[in-house]
Amino acid sequence: MKHLLIYAVVWFLVFLSTTFGGDCLPGTEGVVWPIDEVAGLASQRFSCEYLAEAIALAYAESGFRPFCVSANNIAGMAGYSEDSGLWQINDLRKNLNFEYGGGILQDRRNPQAHRCGLNPECSLDYTYRVWKEDGGFNSKRWHAYQTEDYYAALAIARQFVRDHPEYLEQCHKPWNYFHSF
Repeated sequence: MKHLLIYAVVWFLVFLSTTFGGDCLPGTEGVVWPIDEVAGLASQRFSCEYLAEAIALAYAESGFRPFCVSANNIAGMAGYSEDSGLWQINDLRKNLNFEYGGGILQDRRNPQAHRCGLNPECSLDYTYRVWKEDGGFNSKRWHAYQTEDYYAALAIARQFVRDHPEYLEQCHKPWNYFHSF
């Protein structure tokens, strides 16, 4: 319990010192999940090797707010889209889970992608599939990847995973996490 309180304080300080991920539209900010809840969810798909990255990216993208919706461009203009959920699924992209329209960017928004983004388990499944297809996270798909917010969160996420081996037991692929960095 003491560790969770310390992590809560550290996350709050990171929150104050960064322009934290996920500039949510008004009314979609919702509850902020604690790091242990995000770690428990992410460990269902990501190997121990990449668990801290998945946690950090969720923070940088949404600030751990699973119901966050962020706008891209101005509503009513060409190219307007929304990103939703912990890992901010874009609703204009033709993606792995939702065949809807053609091309990389579509001419209309995909309500299936938006609904999935707002369901934490579906958001995780989508994120994992894209991660797997791309061979890892990248800034092409996730604009918060390798930003200041991401790196601040990554250091904390790595320490959290080190201090909580129970999440490593849930990870896929046995791997010696503690010797990776």
